[in-house]
Amino acid sequence: MSDEYLSYLQHYQLTVPVRVDENGDFLSYTVKHHRPRRRNADTASTTPGPEPSDYSNQDPARFQLFYRLSAYGKHFHLNLTLNPLLVSKQFTVEYWGRDGLEWRHDMVENCHYVGYLQDQYGSTRVALSTCKGLHGVITTEEEQYLIEPLKNISSTTSSPWDQGEGQQHVIYKKSSILSPQQQPSCGLMSDWPEADSALPGSSHRQRRSVSTERFVETLVVADKMMVGYHGRKDIEHYILSVMNIVAKLYRDASLGNVVNIIVTRLIVLTEDQPNLEINHHADKSLDSFCKWQKSILSHQGDKNSIPENGMAHHDNAVLITRYDICTYKNKPCGTLGLASVAGMCEPERSCSINEDIGLGSAFTIAHEIGHNFGMNHDGIGNSCGTKGHETAKLMAAHITANTNPFSWSACSKDYITSFLDSGRGTCLDNEPLKRDFLYPTVAPGQVYDADEQCRFQYGASSRQCKYGEVCRELWCLSKSNRCVTNSIPAAEGTLCQTGSIEKGWCYQGECVVFGTWPQSVDGGWGPWSSWGECSRTCGGGVSSSLRHCDSPAPSGGGRYCLGERKRYRSCNTDACPSGSRDFREKQCADFDIMPFRGKYYNWKPYTGGGVKPCALNCLAEGYNFYTERSPAVIDGTRCQADSLDICINGECKHVGCDNILGSDAKEDRCRVCGGEGSTCEATQGLFNDSLPRGGYMEVVRIPRGSVHIEIKEMAMSKNYIALKSEGDDYYINGAWTIDWPRKFDIAGTAFHYRRPTDEPESLEALGATTENLIVMVLLQEQNMGIRYKFNVPIQRTGSGDNEVGFSWHHLAWSDCSATCAGGSQKQEVVCKRLDDNSVVQNSYCDPDSKPPENQRSCNAEPCPPEWFIGDWSECAKTCDGGTRTRTVLCIRKIGPAEEETLEDSLCLTHRPIEREACNNQSCPPQWVTLDWSECTPRCGPGFKHRIVLCKSSDLAKTFPHPHCPSHNKPPSRIRCSLGRCPPPRWIPGEWGQCSAQCGLGQQIRTVQCLSYTGQLSSECAETLRPPTMQQCESKCDAIPIANGDECKDVNKVAYCPLVLKFKFCSRAYFRQMCCKTCQGH
Repeated sequence: MSDEYLSYLQHYQLTVPVRVDENGDFLSYTVKHHRPRRRNADTASTTPGPEPSDYSNQDPARFQLFYRLSAYGKHFHLNLTLNPLLVSKQFTVEYWGRDGLEWRHDMVENCHYVGYLQDQYGSTRVALSTCKGLHGVITTEEEQYLIEPLKNISSTTSSPWDQGEGQQHVIYKKSSILSPQQQPSCGLMSDWPEADSALPGSSHRQRRSVSTERFVETLVVADKMMVGYHGRKDIEHYILSVMNIVAKLYRDASLGNVVNIIVTRLIVLTEDQPNLEINHHADKSLDSFCKWQKSILSHQGDKNSIPENGMAHHDNAVLITRYDICTYKNKPCGTLGLASVAGMCEPERSCSINEDIGLGSAFTIAHEIGHNFGMNHDGIGNSCGTKGHETAKLMAAHITANTNPFSWSACSKDYITSFLDSGRGTCLDNEPLKRDFLYPTVAPGQVYDADEQCRFQYGASSRQCKYGEVCRELWCLSKSNRCVTNSIPAAEGTLCQTGSIEKGWCYQGECVVFGTWPQSVDGGWGPWSSWGECSRTCGGGVSSSLRHCDSPAPSGGGRYCLGERKRYRSCNTDACPSGSRDFREKQCADFDIMPFRGKYYNWKPYTGGGVKPCALNCLAEGYNFYTERSPAVIDGTRCQADSLDICINGECKHVGCDNILGSDAKEDRCRVCGGEGSTCEATQGLFNDSLPRGGYMEVVRIPRGSVHIEIKEMAMSKNYIALKSEGDDYYINGAWTIDWPRKFDIAGTAFHYRRPTDEPESLEALGATTENLIVMVLLQEQNMGIRYKFNVPIQRTGSGDNEVGFSWHHLAWSDCSATCAGGSQKQEVVCKRLDDNSVVQNSYCDPDSKPPENQRSCNAEPCPPEWFIGDWSECAKTCDGGTRTRTVLCIRKIGPAEEETLEDSLCLTHRPIEREACNNQSCPPQWVTLDWSECTPRCGPGFKHRIVLCKSSDLAKTFPHPHCPSHNKPPSRIRCSLGRCPPPRWIPGEWGQCSAQCGLGQQIRTVQCLSYTGQLSSECAETLRPPTMQQCESKCDAIPIANGDECKDVNKVAYCPLVLKFKFCSRAYFRQMCCKTCQGH
């Protein structure tokens, strides 16, 4: 920090930080510190240099630093850890010419740290760079302090790097920075056109609705127009500044999800690429870019493994161009960006094109990535931004002065939550390896003022042209010298001014006091809601419970909650009564009364392949087409007819064989839930008899109750597998009619008949079958062999020759689910043999006569009173004895989810303490400063003075100065400035006497250029110098001429010859004054 910069600070202090250990003991005056860095400069043929080890697998102490410094009457003990942030470990910057990669580097320096003040974790934040001394910020609950090394100070005689005395640093409060005069602003009205809808994607099995941290590994590409405009020197820092704003927008809690935008790769195109066409036509440019970025996509085998080509993987690609892009035509217009809706994680659709308009491009990029996340515009197909609802936000179709682009609407939150919960964002689950790179921490508006932001948009001659709500709209001079705006706000940190704020900066669209921002509060989950209504009355439905991230709600840039936001549980799992309509079939039939393309149809469930199992696909009865009538079936609908898994929120969720959602209970090979596989035996064989062609031949008989049936041809042939009853009724491929491959509901189970074009055909079913079946083959050529396999129930007989009987029985009551406050017990229903009372699979008993499962309440009495003990608070003081507290309550559980607070006397055990002493060690003496005097002189550079005392920690005693550490003694005099002094000006003196005693003459005066102190100066503008001479006229005394007096000229008059020359003697006055001269004329 130089002398010149110090003049812009209202006040500051000098301090000498030192390196210490964890306990605060001195280690070294050398504060400059960095780990070995990785920096490659490669051509396309060069192999990247070695990667630094992932420090998460090493001793954390190796990556920790501790410093100590004192200022403003406080001691700061810094606990720092090497900081992995926002760019991945494999991040590179690449410069591409016409033939591809020409040069690249990874611009990493391992000297960026984050942390907190020792013993104040959670309430303080520190971000420091130690590359060349300490640069950074220390944030406490009361204030934010900035620190940087002192250099070029005229009063400093020794080297700032003196190893023996330490390096002096300047520390100052953010509020002490003097704001320079506000700079001007400008913009255009533009829109973000809506992209095409996403094609149906594949389905995934997902967990319940959970808020998990996502990582969008991002490729950023700048075209050659960007290089020409910004130049090689500044383009990298500029793009990272823009992407830093994008990352911050996605960390805003209003998104309702934790999404990290991580730049893994930055490509700067210095020339056109052979397979990449970029021009004004946004649609064609986006299509070309999406294909091009897919072609350079680095595929990783194992999450974060380094690809063979050394290039980092990306999930999303962002193109930034200086072309004035437009949808549907190759001419400039008002379009700012274009992207595919719901394209995230699809390699050729997870991309966007964005027009560079300065730092405001961050809003465009965030908007287009939002489209990739499945977001529609606010007000398009939703209520956000419409009359009577919340204002449009980042996903507004058109940016206006009323748009709030710093946060997300509730509709955008719902879109991205639905997208992620549906399983379409699984590519974002892996966290890339972190690296020690710190994104720019200075607000972008402090790096690029309003004039510079205007020049980014409209060229080198543009500047801010209209004051006012610059934080809402930036107004700039266009090339035609008109004052215009695109309604995009100035970047955060841009200087602003309002009627109540003389000196401010922009924060989230508002002008706030310079150097301040709201305190960051991380969100916390609120309580779970009560369980909702069951989605089905029988057959296995689900009910749900919600909780919200509102205890507290995140604010001031705090993080959104992680964890479950919605949970589900099984309900009404009893089988539906015999003859009940299939649940999916009923949902299709509900559309019978709704016209489809102008006609009415009777709809049946479509059971073919190639569709999402949890979408409602219905077949028009009597017609050869099906359609998706709803993107999701009702929660609780079976994913497949022969599976217990159910659909929730459009996704297939696992259900155990005990009909409990998420249960691990499994069937054995006999399809007995939790069984040991002892109630059946395997039957398998190969049918390869040589038989005549041209007819049906029996392959194998499948007994009633068989499970896990598999029939498969050994090789492809023109023969067809068929299935019939013990009578003459064919179910599949009978009467010389070949059925289309599909699912067939036969004998109480679903048979899947498959006939791929490149594999032998097969027939499979889970069972159990309710009748005896016969597998046939229709032979049209030589039998290639058919393999069969199924499990048959073990047939047991009693003491006689009669067949054994089976019946339903209730098991004994289960243990109560709780010892108090209300639990439940169940009596499960099982099928038993009548001869030995053994449990067998349910298929042996008549399903129509199965009784319901019994359930009853138990242990309903309240639990005994007990103490609830909360966590200890932080100690109120770090030394000299503080206190900490915790909550202690006497409670009693009276229900499964209900507690009551009781009088303390009802808890029989000793009451735990709720307050205790802490940090009783004495604090060392410390420097204490009194208030600063006023700045002298009143303007321009000056000094302020104050008294510095060495006091005890309780401020009761004053010690001699040697009792306090001399190296961090606060200064008693600092430079100051109350503003610029007025400029020198011309000061005129009094006018002198007129040169003529009578009539016209001249008079003069002195005119001096003086400074505000009265000193002579040479800096006054000569053109403004007042005159030093002017014409004057003195009044002449009139002397009357008496009769007889001599006619003579008055001796004081010198102009009598002129009176005669100009013939003024005819005038009485001049004739009297020049009597002798005028005599005779």
